[in-house]
This record gives sequence, structure tokens and C-alpha cells, in this order.
Amino acid sequence: MTKDSNQEGIIPLFPLPSTVFYPGTPLPLHIFEPRYRQMTSDALAGERKIGMVLLKPDWESAYFDRPDLFTIGCVGSIAKEIHHPDGKFNFTLVGLHRFRILKEIDGKPYRRAEIDILEEKNEQEISEKPNPIRDSLIDQYREFISFIPEGNSLKNEPDWNLGNLLSQFVDRFAYRLDLSLEQKQTFLEEQDVLLRAEFLHNFLKMKINLVHLSKIRNATPDSARWN
Repeated sequence: MTKDSNQEGIIPLFPLPSTVFYPGTPLPLHIFEPRYRQMTSDALAGERKIGMVLLKPDWESAYFDRPDLFTIGCVGSIAKEIHHPDGKFNFTLVGLHRFRILKEIDGKPYRRAEIDILEEKNEQEISEKPNPIRDSLIDQYREFISFIPEGNSLKNEPDWNLGNLLSQFVDRFAYRLDLSLEQKQTFLEEQDVLLRAEFLHNFLKMKINLVHLSKIRNATPDSARWN
């Protein structure tokens, strides 16, 4: 990432139609289009950073041109790269920061943009201390998975060591949930950590209510999506 200040820089953009990426989470990628092979080569020769952004609806007609993008994305760092003999790449992108596109920069076959790194609002250290926001989300998740039938791997409780900051915890927590694409983008665009936690709280509350409703209607709990 070419930086012009502490907050701004120029990064390559990798727009996809169905992928929303969060800080602190891994994203395996397979790169095969020529323009994105060059993007990857350029990134590996530089600061190893790529910005993931979501394409807006109706992107299909302009995919090989410049379809509209959401302006908030997540920049990640390339790890575990494999460069295949045919020129394709496999690597994992590890999320670093939310960003906002300020303006696009021409000059390459792939898209680039000058960006502003978005700061977290209402950040909290959680470390090993009890934290009511984190602990409430864990309790809700435990209630949710209690309805999953025995033998389903999703019933296994995850490792809750998701970081020492509340922002890290909620982003990695969201990564585990079956949010819709629209919900994922809404969550990504929220800079306020407390509002992101509230978003997850409301999502889990809705899922639990759906399970209760399905039981009232004598449906199986599997009618609610488990993830």
C-alpha cells in the first residue's frame, strides 16, 4: 500500500460479487484472470496488500469494464502464496483494516484506489477480564446452538479466544455466522464497535426467535439455518 499519510494510501482493488471480508479473518483466493494475476504479482513485489470490495447489484453487464462498487471494503495482507507454473496464484488474504474508497486511480489493467483507513469507534480492551458485551454474545450463541440436533458438527462450541480487543472479537464472531450478503456489507460498513455488537445481538435474537416459532409450529429446528 503506497501511503500518502498515516491514514491514506493507494491499494489494488479486487472486486467480487459475493464476498465480504473482515479484519482478522482469512480469505482463501484462487487468482486466474490475467489482470488479477498482474495485480497479485505487483502486490507481492510491493507491500503485499489487496483491498477486497463488494460489487453492487447488476454488476454482470459491466464485469470486464468498471462495474459499480461499494465504497467500504477491507484491506488484507497476502500470506501462504503459491505461484503455479501456468501463472495462476493461490493465497490466503488476512484481513487488516476497513477502508473507504476516496477515488480510483488509473494506469493498471486492474482497479486501484486511494483510500482512507477507517478507525474503530468505541473500542474496548477485553483480554481476560469479564466483558458484558462479549459475554452476552457468547451466552446468546450457546443458547442458539443448544437447539442444534446432536451429532451436527455445528453444535460444537468454538474457541472463544478471538482477540484482545472488542473489535477483533465481534468481527471474528460475525465471520462464524450465516449473515446474508447485505447483512455482511452493513456490518462491514459500521465503524462503531458497540453498534456492530448490537447488530450481532439482534441477529442472534432473531435466529433464536425463529427456532422458538418453528417449535411452536411443530417444525424441526433444522428449518432454521445453522452456521
